Amino acid sequence: MFANLSPQLWLHVLAVIAALVIGLVLLTAPKGTIGHRRAGWLYVTAMLLGNAGAFGSYRLGVNLFHVFAVVSLASLVFGLRAIRRWKAAQAPEWLRSHRINMGYSYLGLVMAGVSQFATNPRFGLASEMSNLGFWGLFAVINVLLYAAGSWLIFRNAGAAKLVPSA
Repeated sequence: MFANLSPQLWLHVLAVIAALVIGLVLLTAPKGTIGHRRAGWLYVTAMLLGNAGAFGSYRLGVNLFHVFAVVSLASLVFGLRAIRRWKAAQAPEWLRSHRINMGYSYLGLVMAGVSQFATNPRFGLASEMSNLGFWGLFAVINVLLYAAGSWLIFRNAGAAKLVPSA
């Protein structure tokens, strides 16, 4: 299954697994702590490495996952910009923007991972699918994940309590 991965794709796989774990911790742990900030930078680093691996995987040509990698980078940039602006202005809308953008960063990562496992012939789930079946499964999975994730993101965007930094 993973025997023929290039070093670059191994880096991609390990980075996105790290980002999935760190991101889950960030979503569930208290916000505004030094630990959150440090874990946040680890998450950003893992996401950048994961995206670099995605952009470098041109063996199959440029595809939809490369477009998603661009969206992933945009949500990271907007999330980082928002937290910097919040620190400068203390305006609640910037903190909400940070939470929304970083939430979508994580949601996109989850969507990409689930899509890969559900539709990549390497994992044996999609090897016998027709083109229509493949794209139908891809669309259904991602619409459901996006809807559920968006609901959670907006439900929690303003609800988390911020722990003051020491």
